[in-house]
Amino acid sequence: MMRSYVKRLINAPITGEQVYLVAFSFMLFISFLMTTTFTDYFHTRPLQLISYAGVGLLVLKIYLFDHHDATKLIVITLLLGVAFLSWRKSQSYLILDMMALILGAKGVHFRKIIKWYYQIGLIMLIAVILYSLMGVITNLAYVVQDRGIRYALGIVYPTDLASHVLYLMAAKSYLDFKKICWKHYVFFLVMALLMWQVANARLSTITAIILVVCLIIAKKAQNGNRFAQQTASLYWIFTPILIFVDIMATLNYDPMNQLFIKANSIFSNRIALSSEALQKYGVNLWGNHVIEHGWGGAKGLKMADINALKYFYIDSSYIRLLIIYGVVALILITVIMMYISLRATVEHDYALVTVMLVVTLSCLVEQHLLDISFNPFLLAAFTITWPRKKESLNA
Repeated sequence: MMRSYVKRLINAPITGEQVYLVAFSFMLFISFLMTTTFTDYFHTRPLQLISYAGVGLLVLKIYLFDHHDATKLIVITLLLGVAFLSWRKSQSYLILDMMALILGAKGVHFRKIIKWYYQIGLIMLIAVILYSLMGVITNLAYVVQDRGIRYALGIVYPTDLASHVLYLMAAKSYLDFKKICWKHYVFFLVMALLMWQVANARLSTITAIILVVCLIIAKKAQNGNRFAQQTASLYWIFTPILIFVDIMATLNYDPMNQLFIKANSIFSNRIALSSEALQKYGVNLWGNHVIEHGWGGAKGLKMADINALKYFYIDSSYIRLLIIYGVVALILITVIMMYISLRATVEHDYALVTVMLVVTLSCLVEQHLLDISFNPFLLAAFTITWPRKKESLNA
């Protein structure tokens, strides 16, 4: 019996979807690990190099499994070339990883990707929190004036902990949207309260509350409420508007202007730091190698205690795209985000529309847009997302 099973397993054909999910899981595991204090015990550079094996698998899938015609292969090759140039110029591998995952997702069911993301991410987050509470890895604690003690629970920084929770909530919302009810809303609000109490992550907490409000509207829209449908159909418009406002605020930031002073205070000095980065590095087509000094990890905590004024970090994902990865990458990712949101709106996929709105809001103040350990939702661009339309695996 066992011999027969093993033989069938060996002789089973390998599908492109299987190759993709193996690569995705591998890259997700490594990416998540790099956001934890396990990195105190080893250098992250070897992990980055190992993650390129996942990119290699995705390239293999694209050219051997996906059966693209010549025109599509040329376009895909050019897009991979853009990501490669941006990666080499910025020396940040995230753009290459994300672009390979987006372009390699043909023939893969999006729900499977999100399900794997949710299961792997949840298991890893729970394990990391438990290890930190048991003292196996460091539970970093940041003492901030007027904000008390902020705990990271095994993650490199408290806001990253809150972001992990937020994106897992978004994934859960997408997977369970059809059966979502008041119990989910209460649970999400409790998690938002815990994010506030443990990590004091104000902006992520607010975003989590917005997620609940938007989910309520989205559920009403799904149930045929006309006003809710009209409201949810406008969610996509926040993507270009917020990206434009973020960039304009950075370009025109004036530290003497009272409006900018107030806005900068609300966003925890993020606008001033983005403006500083723009003045220091400028903007070009393919990006810059930006040297940052954040407070994440043991080294960052030490710097926060000894020389807090040395802090320099670009939190906004959109400003990071502009300065670190370049104008071409910013335009490309913005187009992908709008394509996903608009297509989901046309298909009345209120779950995905809502999640993309939350991603847009979160990335206004956090740097996780291209990090697969937080955000898997850009992968919806070329996956099988709406089976009822009978999308062809070879389209």
